[in-house]
Amino acid sequence: MARILVVDDESLVRILVADTAGGMGHEVLAAASLAEAEEKAAKGIDVVFLDVLLPDGNGLENVARFTRLPGTPEVIVITGHGSADGAEAALRHGVWDYVQKPLKVQEVMLSLSRALAYRAGRNSTTGRRPLRREAIVGDSPALREALDLVEEAAASTVNVLITGETGTGKELFARAVHANSARCDRPLVTLDCASLTENLVESQLFGHVRGAFTGAERNSEGLLRQAHGGTLFLDEAGDLPLAMQGSFLRALELRRFRPVGSAHEVSSDFRLVAATNKNLHELARLDLFRSDLLYRLRGLTITLPPLRDRASDILPLCEHVIEGYCAQHGAPMKQMAGDFMETVERYAWPGNIRELRHAVERACTAAHDDSTLYARQLPVEVRVTVARATIPCASEVDHCMPAAEGHDGTPMTLRDYKACAERAYVTRLLDRHGADVRAAASEAGISRGHLYELVRKHGLARDGN
Repeated sequence: MARILVVDDESLVRILVADTAGGMGHEVLAAASLAEAEEKAAKGIDVVFLDVLLPDGNGLENVARFTRLPGTPEVIVITGHGSADGAEAALRHGVWDYVQKPLKVQEVMLSLSRALAYRAGRNSTTGRRPLRREAIVGDSPALREALDLVEEAAASTVNVLITGETGTGKELFARAVHANSARCDRPLVTLDCASLTENLVESQLFGHVRGAFTGAERNSEGLLRQAHGGTLFLDEAGDLPLAMQGSFLRALELRRFRPVGSAHEVSSDFRLVAATNKNLHELARLDLFRSDLLYRLRGLTITLPPLRDRASDILPLCEHVIEGYCAQHGAPMKQMAGDFMETVERYAWPGNIRELRHAVERACTAAHDDSTLYARQLPVEVRVTVARATIPCASEVDHCMPAAEGHDGTPMTLRDYKACAERAYVTRLLDRHGADVRAAASEAGISRGHLYELVRKHGLARDGN
């Protein structure tokens, strides 16, 4: 028996899902809002049916909030739009499935059965080895989702496309796919497309025979042949020269190619993992990347989260970098002071893990033999950015403070002034964070329940939020 949660402000929808799932032998909980749903899910949930438009927020914008609930449930979105755009929006938010209103019992049963079957398979540990994830540090929900896909990719032979911003660790994930696959004892060969030499790219890929061109003094195996039996990692795939993409596509499909200057083809049994920080779909639309090659690359896509979406991983990553630095330089282990931890957690890290690593290593260097790292040892750009985000200018402070007089010019009592200031503060908080109540409560330093009380107290509940 599974625990099912249905979150919808329409009572008929809640009743239909509850009757359907209950008839299948499952325990069903129902909620009419995001806040109520979070309270009812405290003991763990397996599947959530989540409406899009709720009284206190947008369901799609809160999918991550539900996947972090106890039990890390699968999410099935209930959409009333009945359009391709609504389906696409749901799937792009990482949900398991979507069902359209008006709900049909058969569709609810089918979607729920499939989600539970997938969940049972994912949670099965029979015959599974622990995932090898060398240097991939953290345990945030966003990172765990990516690691689940690594495990799925490693168990198959399909081509893998790893996408994400610069500095998110795409090469580490490519190595993890290889290390957990059946090819782990064979070579992992990396091809950096951004560094390919235009006039020698064919030779670098396919190899050449002696005398094929000036300077070809001996036969040379190309990178595709070197990857025989193992994995070819195509890094910066978006930079693969357009003129070479057709030849590479053929080699990818047939696993056969002709070295430069040779009369005979050779074969290579390689598994392809590609990575890029570019939008290949947009490049294909602009005819800067072959769409047929794109379709071949994206057998399974792993999208890596930016560091700003992995807040709980920041301190463990810092510790990992510090340990590595101290071991490499033979220095005693260093600890992070409170202001150091506060600064790295507040900074957005637009350069992601790569920027964090360089910043922490810089701090370790600046600390010399000191055993403690302080914020002042971080790059000045990091500290300035955090300071500007933390300290409002005088004009902002004046603008934020409510007037001490009423509309008729009569001085307020202290009690009324406090209430007015509190209302203004909560209003600005909601303006900044919208439906993300967790982030708003975190900034305010209060619980979500307390924030909900303040919203109700001052009549600040908004349509769609």
